[in-house]
Amino acid sequence: MTKHITVILLGSALLFSQGLYSAPLPGWLQQVVEQKRQQPEQMLALLQQHQADLPGLPEPVQAQWYAEQAALFAALGRHQEQQQAAEQGLALLGELQSLSKVELLYTLGFAREMQADDTSALQHYEQGIALATLLDDEKLILLGQINQAAVFSNRSQNQQALALLKDTYQRAQRLDDTEVLAEANAELGLLYASLAYEKDGIPLLQTALTLYEQLGWQKNQITVLFNLARTYGFLEQYELSLQHYNKMLQKSQQSQDKVNLYHAYLGLAITSSQSNSGDAALSYIAKAEEYLPQLQSKAHIATHYYEKALIYQKLKQSSLAMQQLILSEQSLNNDGVEDDSPIRLGIMYLKAELQAEQGQFDRAYRQLHDFVLLFQNVRNKENELAIEQMRLNFDHEQQQQRNRLLVQDNELKALRLNQAERERQVQLLWLGILGCSTLILLILLLWQLTRHKAKNRSVAGNASEQTG
Repeated sequence: MTKHITVILLGSALLFSQGLYSAPLPGWLQQVVEQKRQQPEQMLALLQQHQADLPGLPEPVQAQWYAEQAALFAALGRHQEQQQAAEQGLALLGELQSLSKVELLYTLGFAREMQADDTSALQHYEQGIALATLLDDEKLILLGQINQAAVFSNRSQNQQALALLKDTYQRAQRLDDTEVLAEANAELGLLYASLAYEKDGIPLLQTALTLYEQLGWQKNQITVLFNLARTYGFLEQYELSLQHYNKMLQKSQQSQDKVNLYHAYLGLAITSSQSNSGDAALSYIAKAEEYLPQLQSKAHIATHYYEKALIYQKLKQSSLAMQQLILSEQSLNNDGVEDDSPIRLGIMYLKAELQAEQGQFDRAYRQLHDFVLLFQNVRNKENELAIEQMRLNFDHEQQQQRNRLLVQDNELKALRLNQAERERQVQLLWLGILGCSTLILLILLLWQLTRHKAKNRSVAGNASEQTG
């Protein structure tokens, strides 16, 4: 349970289009488009310097301004502001169908995903994919599918996520676009790691890191370093895990990235706890809390208290662990996170363990009972979705079979028509032969009659001569 929650929540990449626009952009906005992934803080400052220029720009360009602002807020972990910017951009575009609108839908979906609203996030991703399909932009379609797969992973719909990512990965290889390949490798590697296929996930994550280094995308490099560090932690290769967290920490310090400084310290705390370095774990988690106010992701804040509870539990400090768990639960309740979310399941299970450790066996039993019921409900939903997918596949196969039967029926009808035509032609042929034969016989008959008459006349003539 711990493994799934921490990896999936922190691993969602910032998946937006990379400057595919039809309207001409001012030079400063084009610079933001080209460098937003390499220098997000500087590009956000540049963007805001030109905010006063917005009223004089065409509405589609204004919408693009908001799209860039939303993407930059996403890179900086400012998801509430990201959502506001995306909504403003979409309002400007209205019914206009454009690549910018696809980007805005993806950024809005990501903002909702980071605020633990997976249902809304999925709706926005699906709308973006549908529009990208309408506009026939393969790159944007694939980026949308990666976003969509991340939500499936958040919901523990791992088979759907895996099938979608495998398809995306194969199509990304055919497209041969470095940006899409980097994103596909990063997300597929993360999913493999979360499904306990760490040895399959690590090469994909390392490939993603190499591609991000080629692109110069610092934030994405930091994210992949985090996921590699966690994956090595799952394999109990703690030295490698700590090495990657320290690399992540250095990159975050160089770029003054406070959000990822938090995640680096949190990762160091978790790995130190796993390697039985309790004092180091508490020191790192305290350092992480200095940057906790920087987080706007509801899921991350709840996860922080959950991870701290795990550290205290390992130190046999059940009361302190329970306090952190209550904070985590309150964070989820205040933010309206879905009742069957993976993190809520994790909290329920850990609470049952802590209650049992404190001798509260009745409460632990009831808590575990509620956990089992909710877990079964999640599985039932997954089964219902799987059954619905099977039904759709069956309906599709039935339609295909009906189409095949219709084709065969049409072919049979055509064959029968051809056969009837051939029979008609044969009948005409025989009628022609019969007609010709009749004509020949008639001619022969007439010839015989003519010959017979001539013979009779000749005999009559001879007879007259003999009589005379």
